[in-house]
Amino acid sequence: QGLPTGLVALIGQAEKSSSAMASVSPSPDIPPFMESKEESKGDKKTAQLQEDGKSQQSDASGRNKVWSLNDADDIKNKVRENLLKSDVYNVFDYYHEAGYVQWVAKHTVFDNTTLAVIALNAIWMGYDTDYNKSASLMEAEAQFIAIENFFCAYFFGEWLIRFLAFKQKKHCCGDSWFVFDSVLVFLMVMETWIFVIFFGGANPFGDNTAILRLFRLLRLTRLVKMLKSLPQLLILVRGMVTALKSVIYVIVLLVGITYIFAIACTQLSDGTPSIHEKYFDGVGLSIYSLIVYATFLDALSDFLNDIRAESTVLLLVVSIYIFLSALTVMNMLIGVLCEVIQAVAETEKEELLCEQVSSEMKQVLDSLDDDSNGMISLDEMKAILGDPFACKSLDNCGVDAVGMLDFAEMFFFDDNGAPIEITFERFMELILDLRATNSATLKDIMNLGKQLNGKTEQMQKFVDAKIKNVDDRVTDLQKEMKQGQEKIQDQLSEILSSLKK
Repeated sequence: QGLPTGLVALIGQAEKSSSAMASVSPSPDIPPFMESKEESKGDKKTAQLQEDGKSQQSDASGRNKVWSLNDADDIKNKVRENLLKSDVYNVFDYYHEAGYVQWVAKHTVFDNTTLAVIALNAIWMGYDTDYNKSASLMEAEAQFIAIENFFCAYFFGEWLIRFLAFKQKKHCCGDSWFVFDSVLVFLMVMETWIFVIFFGGANPFGDNTAILRLFRLLRLTRLVKMLKSLPQLLILVRGMVTALKSVIYVIVLLVGITYIFAIACTQLSDGTPSIHEKYFDGVGLSIYSLIVYATFLDALSDFLNDIRAESTVLLLVVSIYIFLSALTVMNMLIGVLCEVIQAVAETEKEELLCEQVSSEMKQVLDSLDDDSNGMISLDEMKAILGDPFACKSLDNCGVDAVGMLDFAEMFFFDDNGAPIEITFERFMELILDLRATNSATLKDIMNLGKQLNGKTEQMQKFVDAKIKNVDDRVTDLQKEMKQGQEKIQDQLSEILSSLKK
């Protein structure tokens, strides 16, 4: 009362502003020096939280680094790695890119025809062995001369086509199959044409016909080429080679058991002249008898009846040997062979599958690669999945083409959500890993953990950024509130000083 109307209005407005500031301020009644201490404590707490968050992120990144070192992506299947590399050896890469000769050499009909001629040549060699009794080709009947020249001409022509198909002839020495064919064709030409032309069909080695027979026997090695086109037969051969070491150990065990029992049977049969002279007259004969009769079970009943008629103790010893050798060791050998062949078969199937799918996908990618950079983007993957040939190839190897789109985010986007491109080798690894027949392994669990850690770290960074933004906003509001309070206090001080005057 008694104050000017404008001054009263100014005081009321200041009080309203002060009350509004106090309602927003977290500590309006705290003195300025205490407020600064609280702010400093809050800033320290916020800084501590941020440092803890950074330390956690660094720990997480450290764990991710260790995880990546132990990740299964760094330890890929060796077969798959070698097959998916872009530098895998292919003889067609060294052929001319244009021309009739390279077209014939690359054609599948040419390969299949060669395999058929090889098979016919093998059959003919059996017929020639039985019915061709002449010492040289010129002395043989007309049918043998004609057929031998036909095979020689075809194999020489096949070799010549492949030789001319090479862009640089020096590369033919680096192809093992071509070198192998060259040796066989040379021997066949020598026997069929060179000896006939320069020696009149006579044996150039005189009476020594063993060398000519060796030349003819070496032709049978041409059948090895058929292994290249018969995967199942190749699996058996590789299984035999792989199991050779285990077979040797089993044979050593069998020989040791046989040697021990041979000594025992030789000594125990001294009082039985009949079976001692027939089966166990010395350690060598005892080993032979035990192997033939008690291991291979040839005429086993006669062998045991002869022993039973003269010595029950010896019959018991031989029965124990039969249990150890024929029933235990030999069946164990069968089990080892089955296990090794099964492992080799799985490896070979994986190799054939990688070769087939990689070749088919490479063809599709070459036709759909718009920028020709050899990389695969998300759009190119969609185009690949839209190709019927590619979808059929994926279905043959057990991959759900539609389900691949569900994993596109994992493959074609980085941690920040930006689209990326992947190599063809990485794309093929993803295809083979997404087969429905694959079972979950520790590698998959580790890979899942790696992805979850990445997502968790992303979310942590996002939350930390939001918290920092809120902290910054609260700090700015506190500064504004403090400035407003100081302004109001200055105005009130001026008003009170004017009233006192």
